[in-house]
Amino acid sequence: TATATATATATAAKQDAKRVTAADFRVQLKTRAKRMEFKIRERTGEKKKPWDLDLNEPYRLALSSSTSSSSSTNARELVITQSSARIWDGGLQLAKFFVEMASSECCKPYLKDKVVLELGCGSGIAGMALAGTGVPASVTISDMPDVMKDDVLPNLKRNEAILSLSRGSCPIHAMPLVWGQTEIDHKTFGGKEQQPQIIIGADLVRNLEVGKLLLKAVKAIQALYLNSEPSRVVPFFYCYGLNRHGLKWFLDEMRQSCDSTMLNIPETGFKIPNCRIEVFTPRSSAA
Repeated sequence: TATATATATATAAKQDAKRVTAADFRVQLKTRAKRMEFKIRERTGEKKKPWDLDLNEPYRLALSSSTSSSSSTNARELVITQSSARIWDGGLQLAKFFVEMASSECCKPYLKDKVVLELGCGSGIAGMALAGTGVPASVTISDMPDVMKDDVLPNLKRNEAILSLSRGSCPIHAMPLVWGQTEIDHKTFGGKEQQPQIIIGADLVRNLEVGKLLLKAVKAIQALYLNSEPSRVVPFFYCYGLNRHGLKWFLDEMRQSCDSTMLNIPETGFKIPNCRIEVFTPRSSAA
């Protein structure tokens, strides 16, 4: 009996030694990713591109377009850290697109003086970049409660001065919103001035199940306003680059009930390979 107890204790100790916390695991993943990046560059001789991320370092995104004449003294840049939510290609591309194009003629109908809601904001980089342009009336970024706590709120606090109204930004808010759990009605988003007029998102479909939850959330928000105001439509401004399982299904489902418009990503700034921006505008029942 004593031998069996000692063996069990030793086995448990070995298992405990092998266990790593979630934070330790994230550090391990970041270290492996960095080593892989160095090996690829060493083998190919390829130079680092503007959209390449060092997962161990904050990402800095200038809030002035590549064609802007702003002086360096007036330059603003977001500083975004990655904790539990890394910055995916789609989020970074969407953020840069907003910096370059939010005030352009192709985007004004969607964004100018509109109340914007971002789903699955992760680090918050896309929504913060859009707010920094000052083009919308306001931006609300949303994600799961733990992502809000670990990533969104710290990044908002870090960039508080940069995103102030006095620096040309529009108001930005944050709220927890869990697809499939948060009830979607007129009370979800607060007062009348916070009711979304457009939804944005980037690289949200990780698998088919997540795609189904996202589809349900987007359609619930779009239907909420179509049912009460048949002439009011809430487009979904979506950037995607990762061809994960379930993405094609999600896009096909959206295209069945919405008019689809592909937006050109300008070569100015940077254009991440394989990233696309598609706007899904629900068909009004009044049409």
